[in-house]
Amino acid sequence: MTKYFINDSVVKEYWDYIMHLTYSNSKYKGKTYKSYSIAESYRDGKKVRKRILWPIGKLSDIQAEQIKLICKTVENTDQLQTQLKDVAVLESRAYLDIAVVNELWNQWQLDQAFDYDVTAGALPTNTIAKILTINRCTDPCSHYSIPLWAKKSALEDVLKIDLSGLNDDKIYYELDKIHKNKISIENHLFNQTFRKRPESYKFINYDLTTSYFVGYNCDLSAFGKGKIECHGRRQVLLGVLINSEGYPFKWDVFPGNTAEVKTLKQNINTCKTRFKLTDKNVTLVFDRGIISEDNANLIEEAKLKYISALDRNQIPSCGVSLKSLNGLSIEDKDASNIPIPQGFLNYDDELYYHDNGVIGNKRFITGFNTTLFIEDRNNRDEKIAFFKDYLKEENKKLKNAQRDRQYDATKSRIVDALKRLKIHKYFEDPVLTSITVTYRLKNGQVKSVKSFKIEIKLLTDIIAADRLLDGVCVFITNHTEREDGVGFKAKPQSIVRAYRDKTKIEDVFKNVKSFLKIRPFFVNTGAHVKAVYTICILAYFINRYLSNQRKVIGEKDFLNSKELYAPFKDIDIATLEAKNTGETLKKAVKLPAVTQMLLEKLGMSNVVFGQ
Repeated sequence: MTKYFINDSVVKEYWDYIMHLTYSNSKYKGKTYKSYSIAESYRDGKKVRKRILWPIGKLSDIQAEQIKLICKTVENTDQLQTQLKDVAVLESRAYLDIAVVNELWNQWQLDQAFDYDVTAGALPTNTIAKILTINRCTDPCSHYSIPLWAKKSALEDVLKIDLSGLNDDKIYYELDKIHKNKISIENHLFNQTFRKRPESYKFINYDLTTSYFVGYNCDLSAFGKGKIECHGRRQVLLGVLINSEGYPFKWDVFPGNTAEVKTLKQNINTCKTRFKLTDKNVTLVFDRGIISEDNANLIEEAKLKYISALDRNQIPSCGVSLKSLNGLSIEDKDASNIPIPQGFLNYDDELYYHDNGVIGNKRFITGFNTTLFIEDRNNRDEKIAFFKDYLKEENKKLKNAQRDRQYDATKSRIVDALKRLKIHKYFEDPVLTSITVTYRLKNGQVKSVKSFKIEIKLLTDIIAADRLLDGVCVFITNHTEREDGVGFKAKPQSIVRAYRDKTKIEDVFKNVKSFLKIRPFFVNTGAHVKAVYTICILAYFINRYLSNQRKVIGEKDFLNSKELYAPFKDIDIATLEAKNTGETLKKAVKLPAVTQMLLEKLGMSNVVFGQ
């Protein structure tokens, strides 16, 4: 039986049942009043009943809430009473963006991708890979700095594991394990994406990019022909295969001096043997510079299709006629006023195409872009005009020289100017004619100086031939099968579209280099470098999926934008302390309505802390 003691209006009780605040309604002179009481619930056989302990009467809303809180405190020993001014924030840690990446990792079941020679225990290989991937997506830093990042973030709360064993030695040890699981990871990504959408493998894009080392030696790195920022630095080459939705499923890291044309062979074999794509009407799409006679033959032997484009210098010898492009000129800068070459059909507002059919055993489609036509022609004319002005000024300086000029140095300066402008092929070698410059010194003596006059001839025939290629591209494919009476099975529009859609693979490189910060490398063994790339590919995979999902719900493509995770930033977990008791509590920052709605649309309401 329950006993109650009342002393100085403070209720102290020993109870067998739950005590709570209740009320009943009554009317007086047309108005409704609430009459409050303290009641308790008790069980009478199988029925739950209620009995009034103390009738209270009228209460304000605030008084009612205060009594309810007292009842909760009596009922639950974990319930605390304190004042807002006595609550202190001990710390706040980044949380929601980490939780989102963790949820996406789990949705794709990426833990299952690690099944070869993995570390077991509290921090297994797949968990380290997850931690590295989360870091790459949310706050990329060096592997040496990741343990500190983990301690300052809410990673431990999200993963619900003890991270005391996370240190740089552990990370570097697991990078070797991650690299050993590369094939398993590739197979997992392929199987998952193919199972969800087999049609996304109708077109497969392949391309390469370079990344450079800063201050580290690595046997895998080498000096190569990277872009301007890579010149003079050791490099590695990344090759990636993606499906038409932009999801990577195969990647390789080559020494920086590897010829791009030689990197395709093993990917052709992988598509044929490991992924069994030869029987699924798959087309490989890759950029200029990779197509060669040998690669074309390898693709044919593997019973795969391909779509690519010729380099500018390959076009004149491919057998495609450019006669219809002869005589085109620029009357103004409006691309809409450029006359469309005879036989070309409209693809979009800028691009026109002509299917040249099969020449030899390959099919060629000529594209003509009016905007690029204007840019190519103006760019060349402006460079030539700039060089002519430069040459005129240089001859003026030579004519007024006050010291002897050297032949080799003078000629090299002119040649270097042509190379910088990339118009060296339009000019013959400079001809330097010796001249003598005389001038009178202040003391009246006449001094003679050896100098030169520079003459250089334009190669008008080469310029005319190059002008034919302004705005021109030529697509090449082995889609040569015909349908009776209706031409080729693969329409020229679909071939052009497939090649132009290869921009998705450029998104991979932009995301990996800029937003995932692959450079500079903070590792220096071949296995570790390859493992870093694997982590970056996994991070890109998650970023691409999140971007695609946000597009599905009507948002923009935020893939290569800081806005991709912006709605989830600054949603931290705060540790609160009641000063009067010393008790602490972890609580997530209140979600903005827009973030709550976004999580609901993405089906990720479960990532909110405390749910």
